[in-house]
Amino acid sequence: MNEINFSVNSELPKRDINAYDMDKINSNDNNVIEMAYLDETQKNFKKDEQSFFRKRTKKQINKSRQDFLDISRLERKGDVLKEKLINNNNKGDNEKELDGKFNIKDYFNNLKEKFIGKKKEDLEMENVERKIKFTGESTPFINAPNIIRNQKYSIISLIPVVLWNQFKFFSNLFFLLIAISQAIPQLRVGFLFTYVAPLSIVLGITICKEGYDDYQRYLRDKELNETLFNKVTFNGIIKIKAEEIKTGDIIQLSKNERVPADMVFLHTTDKSKTIFLRTDQLDGETDWKLRKPVATTQELNDVRKLINEDYYLLIDPPTKHIYQFKGVFVMQVGSNELNVKKEGLTLEQTLWANTIIASSNATGIVIYTGRETRTQKNNSEPQPKFGSIDLEINAISKALFVFMFLCSVAIVAMSGFPGTLEVNIINIFRFLLLLSSIIPISLRVNLDFAKIIYSYKINSDQNIPGTIARNSQIPEELGRIQYLFSDKTGTLTQNEMIFKQICFESGTFTEDSLEELINIVKDECKKSIGPLKDVEDKINQLSSVEKYNSNKVIKRNFRRNRNNVIRDTITALGLCHNVTPTYEDGIKGYQASSPDEIALVKFSESININLSKRSQTVIKILNACDVEENYEILANFPFSSETKRMGILVRNIETKRIIFYLKGAEVVMEEKVQENSRAFLRETCENLASTGLRTLVISQKYVSEAEFQIWNKKYQNAKTEMEDREGKIRKVVDELEENMEFLCVTGVEDKLQVDVTDTIESLRNAGIQIWMLTGDKVETATCIAISTGLKGKTQKLFYMKELKTDIEIENHLKQYSKMTDTVLVIDGNTMNIALLPENEKLFFEIASKAPAVVCCRCSPTQKTLIVRGMKTHTTMRTAAIGDGGNDVGMIQEAHLGIGIVGKEGKQASLAADFSILEFKTIKLLLLWHGRLSYKRSAVLSQFVIHRGLIISIIQIIFSFMFYFTSIQIYNGYLMLGYTTIYTSLPVFSIVFDEDVDLASVIKFPVLYKILQKGRVLNVKTFISWCIKSMYQGSVIMIGAVLLFEDNFVNIVSITFTTLIFIEIINVYLEVHKLHIVMIISFISTIAVYLITMVLLRTTFDVGYIFAVGAMEKIGILTILCWLPFYLINIVYKIYFPEAHERIA
Repeated sequence: MNEINFSVNSELPKRDINAYDMDKINSNDNNVIEMAYLDETQKNFKKDEQSFFRKRTKKQINKSRQDFLDISRLERKGDVLKEKLINNNNKGDNEKELDGKFNIKDYFNNLKEKFIGKKKEDLEMENVERKIKFTGESTPFINAPNIIRNQKYSIISLIPVVLWNQFKFFSNLFFLLIAISQAIPQLRVGFLFTYVAPLSIVLGITICKEGYDDYQRYLRDKELNETLFNKVTFNGIIKIKAEEIKTGDIIQLSKNERVPADMVFLHTTDKSKTIFLRTDQLDGETDWKLRKPVATTQELNDVRKLINEDYYLLIDPPTKHIYQFKGVFVMQVGSNELNVKKEGLTLEQTLWANTIIASSNATGIVIYTGRETRTQKNNSEPQPKFGSIDLEINAISKALFVFMFLCSVAIVAMSGFPGTLEVNIINIFRFLLLLSSIIPISLRVNLDFAKIIYSYKINSDQNIPGTIARNSQIPEELGRIQYLFSDKTGTLTQNEMIFKQICFESGTFTEDSLEELINIVKDECKKSIGPLKDVEDKINQLSSVEKYNSNKVIKRNFRRNRNNVIRDTITALGLCHNVTPTYEDGIKGYQASSPDEIALVKFSESININLSKRSQTVIKILNACDVEENYEILANFPFSSETKRMGILVRNIETKRIIFYLKGAEVVMEEKVQENSRAFLRETCENLASTGLRTLVISQKYVSEAEFQIWNKKYQNAKTEMEDREGKIRKVVDELEENMEFLCVTGVEDKLQVDVTDTIESLRNAGIQIWMLTGDKVETATCIAISTGLKGKTQKLFYMKELKTDIEIENHLKQYSKMTDTVLVIDGNTMNIALLPENEKLFFEIASKAPAVVCCRCSPTQKTLIVRGMKTHTTMRTAAIGDGGNDVGMIQEAHLGIGIVGKEGKQASLAADFSILEFKTIKLLLLWHGRLSYKRSAVLSQFVIHRGLIISIIQIIFSFMFYFTSIQIYNGYLMLGYTTIYTSLPVFSIVFDEDVDLASVIKFPVLYKILQKGRVLNVKTFISWCIKSMYQGSVIMIGAVLLFEDNFVNIVSITFTTLIFIEIINVYLEVHKLHIVMIISFISTIAVYLITMVLLRTTFDVGYIFAVGAMEKIGILTILCWLPFYLINIVYKIYFPEAHERIA
């Protein structure tokens, strides 16, 4: 049995943490202490576990098993369940409180192993920590190929999987059974070829089409898998393909290079000893992430020295949680266990696959590859997709089979059920075969060819260049979309921030009125070096008691000059950030965790406060008079989603003034600034937010040397605390953040993609409800929802944030259900609870009625679950669109996936059904191509069914007339010709029909909305086509008998000729605009038919057909079939015009 990474509360002996060589452990790292404790626990568990489990009663064992079965749901709810777990152990004096250090899931996994047994996948990869040596070995041995695979099939699985999926369709299965039946002499009613050939054509086309699409996916995957990377070896750097990378390899990455596998960051040549990572392809967050290398390995001056047998990592097993990581770097010299140096590893030392190195370079060791990476664990396996029209046709086929069976039984019944039961069953089956054209096999052929045409039209449309239909199975699905799930960054926005406004209490400046600001700042820089000179002078006049409370006294008795505040504000923008200037080939650039930061630094530089240099200890700026100002960084408090603010404490080296700058979201900054500024702050933020701008509140505080020394002592003490260190640090920092001086509110705009607002408005008018799923914070997502028009001007916002219980979720949803025209905003933590099985149904029932939904802080897995939930709990058709690797899961889960070729890669595009270059393309893709594809296929499918039904009606009447005999009226060649060369071209020409032009579709998006309701293909339209078939079939057969009673022997020639003519005329009645293809198909069909009549002299009496009087009678039959429906169609259009005619 493998060692287990947990300690049992009651039975196992107590271990004293002081027994460890703590000198070798970084005492400031709780993770290291925890790992050390777990190491010792592992050593002692084996000898204790036997007695532990022996002591447990049968009742306790059963209880443990039940707890394991419930653990997934309990963990998702986040309940610690301490009391339940304690009660599960032996009660009494040994009862102890769980301290949260040990993995509860591991505890139940081991109970499962002991009492329930393991699954196959558990045996394949044990849930134990891993040891990865820097020489490439790993324990346990790991063999997960580092490949990206979006293929649906392999060479072996292609044919069987496609056949399996195709025979799920009733019509294909039906014709397979029909073809097999023709091998039985008693059931044979025609040529075996006429049944096998159409089915073989359908399946062959489908297999070739699916094979081609999958081969294209293979080529795209191959391009990524064969990308070359630098691998560090003893002999230097070598090039290897991404697919050749293994766990334990040390990989060197350059700026803007994709991380090929999950890695631990070991070394960088950047002077700051840090790098920035772009993670928007993984988590959707626009902020760059700061990453720090392992301290020990960073000190090496040659990356080849990383390959050292004394170095290894202890890490957790792979998981899908992108924000969690725990491990230990160990350097052990020799066999002496005391000569060990350990360093705790956290998320800051990770480089997850599919992220981008945003600055400098990075060297790391691979810890997870392929399917074990965070990216792939958050993606689902690609599955074959079928359009709704395929499912609807499948349902119609089943209904037609029932009709066919009833007709067969009725014919045999009317003959009096002659013979034995066996004979009657055979007769019923033979009539079933004769009427099999009611379910036309050519329907699949026509639809598959139509899909190829639709895909070609999409690929070749010059109005949407770069658009590719990667899945030619579902182009009609573009016309049925009711919910669109969209990513934000890179999809709706360009992730480029533009400064728009800066608002002081004394006035507002925009990008068009900066000249005055430039002059003010320059004048003030001439008067003094650095900010807060006037405040310092005022403080020097105070008594010693007043100096201690300087900030309160200054604000009460001293109102600062407007120009001083402006100068201080611009300086604050140049100092309070995490931006580092870079210089490449003489060109200045910036690296930062957020584009907002860069936008504000650029704005300060436009006012001539220039950031020239930054290190971990010093910031240098050039003021408006080109005088260098140096600031020592005393403390830095980065932005986090929890605090929603960032602060920096600096000392001006020239003037010795200490200044604390704090900036953040309105919701937290309102309580930090002095009370008399709060009303202005709140009103300004609301006004800027209403226009879609992202707001940031800037503040500052003068700190005397005495105040700093007192505060710094508290701060340093808090940093060395072993218990609740973070909480104590936060408390000390909160003291510093009190009574801040309000400076300004800034407004920046996240530059939108081209025509996003117009596209969203058109989609909403088309009846498509849009959900924005983003990894960004609530405030940012709300701003984008406003600026893109996702939230209308008159609509309200309803927030569901930080809800933690089922009751809270239910109450908020019920409250929201009573509101109208309100956009729902929900964060990731709340979404976790909403997606629990007990809440999921209620959530989607209510949220699906919202005009729009904004989901913030969404993980890739959450995005997938949201799309899946909508599919599960509603009947709506869904589409998902995104540009990043974090969007692949939802793109593959949706009924229709659309991928944008993003700046950072093509992963979303390659995994999608349709690939586009810009979000605006979706308007033409859905409203034009989608609408036409669906409408054409709906008419085409019903027309083909009509074509099969009409000839079956003729067969039924023929059987009645000839004493219920089960023989074909038309031989196999004519039947095959009827379903292929005689009628296919005219019918297929429907795929070129256009009921309205492009301009009208774009002008009136509501035309798309009408199709969403399925009015083109439903029970009503299906019944109308059935009535038309029955009428025309009856007129052709009965009319032929009445008009040609003296030439009954030529009944086949007469009825078949009439049938061909009426089908061509029927097509003409259905089309709205003649296309050159239609004209050619009409002429070609008639020509081919005439040639066939000459060739099949044994079937057709050509002389009789073209004799005087015969063609006139055929014309009469044709008119009798066509005229009533033509007149009905005219009257119907007068009283019930089509949608585009009503709108126009």
